[in-house]
Amino acid sequence: MNTSPMLQAIDLARFNVDSMQLEELQAHAIQVLDTIGAMNEYLNSPTPKSAVAKLNGLRLANKLRSHMAHVRDLINAYTAAAALASATQASGSAAGLDALPPCGKHFGI
Repeated sequence: MNTSPMLQAIDLARFNVDSMQLEELQAHAIQVLDTIGAMNEYLNSPTPKSAVAKLNGLRLANKLRSHMAHVRDLINAYTAAAALASATQASGSAAGLDALPPCGKHFGI
């Protein structure tokens, strides 16, 4: 089913992206970028459009671009949190091994 980019823009902007996981956000970002491209094609096409249709299309395209900025911020936050967690885990595990006493002393041998 091929829906209009205007309807897709309305639907995509309504998603609650704050509750999505990283994989869902990445898939959503692809859909948003595809819809922004379709909106640009619609707005720049030579077919006649009323002034109301053009303004509505521009408003939806701007709303979708703002939504995409929020999606990118969330993706970057997830990526930064994952990098920080792996760096903390890597440094914590190395420090943890150095802090343990040798096996012979631990068991009283």
